[in-house]
Amino acid sequence: MVEPKSVVDNLLSGLTVAFVALPLNLALALACGLPAHIGLITGAITGAIAALIGGSRLQVTGPEVALVPLTFEILQRHGYEGLLCATFLCGILQILIGLARVGRLIHAIPVSVIGGFMAAVGLLVFNSQIPRLLGLPNDVRLVSSMPGTAWASQLDLFAVGVGVLVMIATVMLPKLHRRLPGGLIGLGAAILLVSALGMTTASVGSITAELPKIAFPPFHGVNLVSLFPEAIALALLASIDSLLAAVAVDAQSKAPRHSSDQELMAQGVANLASSLVGGMPVAGAIVRSAAAVQCGASTRLAALTQSVTLLGLLFLARPLVERLPLAGLAGILLVVGFRLINWRQVLFMWKVSRFEAVVFVMTAMSIVVSDFVGGVLMGLVLSLVHFAHMQRRVDVSLVTAASDEPGEVPRLLDRATRRAPGGAAQLVAVVRVEGPIFFASHTGLQSLTEGGPLPKYLIFDLAGVPLIDFTGIEAFRSVLNRLREQGTAAIITRASDGVTARLRGSGLLEHVTDKRVFSTVAEALTSLGDPVVGAPSIPPSRDAASPALLRPDAQASAS
Repeated sequence: MVEPKSVVDNLLSGLTVAFVALPLNLALALACGLPAHIGLITGAITGAIAALIGGSRLQVTGPEVALVPLTFEILQRHGYEGLLCATFLCGILQILIGLARVGRLIHAIPVSVIGGFMAAVGLLVFNSQIPRLLGLPNDVRLVSSMPGTAWASQLDLFAVGVGVLVMIATVMLPKLHRRLPGGLIGLGAAILLVSALGMTTASVGSITAELPKIAFPPFHGVNLVSLFPEAIALALLASIDSLLAAVAVDAQSKAPRHSSDQELMAQGVANLASSLVGGMPVAGAIVRSAAAVQCGASTRLAALTQSVTLLGLLFLARPLVERLPLAGLAGILLVVGFRLINWRQVLFMWKVSRFEAVVFVMTAMSIVVSDFVGGVLMGLVLSLVHFAHMQRRVDVSLVTAASDEPGEVPRLLDRATRRAPGGAAQLVAVVRVEGPIFFASHTGLQSLTEGGPLPKYLIFDLAGVPLIDFTGIEAFRSVLNRLREQGTAAIITRASDGVTARLRGSGLLEHVTDKRVFSTVAEALTSLGDPVVGAPSIPPSRDAASPALLRPDAQASAS
């Protein structure tokens, strides 16, 4: 776990991250409607657990800004006991997801959906923290609940000044040196300013500095039927957030790539432990993890040091913690929320792919107006629609040679053509199909049976078909039936193993020559032997023109 030559760097990195995490954990607990000390206890205990058994060596676990809106909602609906039960169920579900080995699916989520998800979290942070920055009474919790213009009379300008001071320190000081904990220094300056001026402003207040007692959540007093869907949403949100953070850490560091499934199980254990000690939901924290990497962390020792330091600060620095101004903590969260909204990314998407920019915005807005799970699902559905639209084109064209069989195919085709009697239909044609054959593209195959006379043998080159779904199989079956009715025998070549398995499993190979897939076009042509020259030709179509398909430069595509 510990490399001797990097012990000092990791210890210093852990100490720095602890000073970054201290105000964040306090602010997040208060933003959820919980006592401030719960944020510190939760961050210390869960951070140590995830540091020891997590799938990412450098990930720092603790209360996370993405979980604040849902945690607050659960607390309001089900009370503190309900939140503990939801956190416990969240941990169980995360362990099961990890055991099912589906953590790797995080890499399949489009960037537009991920960006919209993060932007929505930032917007929700703004919604909850602007009232604290303005020094409004505690009963005004959200921007959306601020009463018209009446709130202006309750505005605390000194609190606004304190918040702005902390925001400036949070943004500017790390630019001077990466190890400077700007948020913590800003809060220290705010405490000195309040004391020097003799002003009063809302602060953290009295906190409890004692080790928590271990106890199971009180399930008997909670409506599990209404709580369970929210626990599922919490588990999905915490899992997505943790894995996104782990992916970001991989990109920023030289550490070995994380194990998604191990990380999910570790996060599940951390949430179980949090519920047993009266804590709050946790996830992998991108802000603290990025701070660790930037400060030179290279082993698990950094995250472990952060947890031990947090616990020590709770007991040794409690008087100072109690004096931290709420407006200053809100200022830190507002900076974090702003950074979660990747403005450059959405503008770049608009230039490159406007539909993906729309997915970004729609995902964010759906989360803000409904909930996280529904918003992410909407983003995924829109992304699938976009994918289907992009892949809807399947090209069907006559070829004179397969690209990897340049010498043999033209000779064999020419020999078959010379054997065709004058005026008879072409004996053999090779048709290449390019693109996936699925529900959005299958109509491109219909062009094969439309138009003029068809050859006696039609060889399908499927080397360019990456996949075929049930709709595509049924469309292919219909084409083969129509070809058979018109006297054309179908031959299939060069299909991938996956496509071949689908064709065989569906019984489609029973309708083609030799009931198998030939490995090359040349092999298929050779297998025809010497067709009987006197064989009856296929009756020409009433349409005098030759079908567009049987011209070498022709292409048919689904619209």
